[in-house]
Amino acid sequence: MKTMNCESCGAPLEIENQFIRSVTCQFCGSSYIVKGDDGLDMKGKTASLADYPSRLSMGQTGTIKGKGFSVMGRVRYSYDEGFWEEWQINWDDGSPPDWLEEDEGYWTLYRRERVRSAISPYEDIRVGGTVAVNKYNVFVTEKREGQMMGSEGQFSSVLPIQGTFGFFSGNADGKIVSINYWEDEIELSVGEDLEHSDMVLS
Repeated sequence: MKTMNCESCGAPLEIENQFIRSVTCQFCGSSYIVKGDDGLDMKGKTASLADYPSRLSMGQTGTIKGKGFSVMGRVRYSYDEGFWEEWQINWDDGSPPDWLEEDEGYWTLYRRERVRSAISPYEDIRVGGTVAVNKYNVFVTEKREGQMMGSEGQFSSVLPIQGTFGFFSGNADGKIVSINYWEDEIELSVGEDLEHSDMVLS
């Protein structure tokens, strides 16, 4: 763990591990890109997050299918029909961080994968169609535009703190596949639905 200081308010920012790419100050909401040993690059400020009922909270520990984890970040996104939250989790065994998506009481565990092939432009995606992504043929079940409402903690991604972004999700070979079209990056996540009993909290 490495400690840096917020350039806005001076509060300590503890960088959990080498996978962290961005961090949000819990005191003033300033958001930074982590530049390794070179320090921090300020991106702007995010809104503070109002608390909603959830099984998780910042710092929460537990297991998913027997594998230990702790929560180190939370981000909330809005879309035309509401919002959803994603929780960045750190695995106890040192594996790269993953994401837990919480949407209307349902939980999905996502792992980021590198995009290794061309992907259709967002404008060409159609619900009910099929899109080739890496080795997956994704049957598209949802296509929307989203916007980040706020964040807290540390993240293995650089989050889009301004503007809207396009995304779609669907099914392929029993997996849930989600694509985010950030301003300067296309992000692929592959996940699985969790049963309530799969996640045991400490």
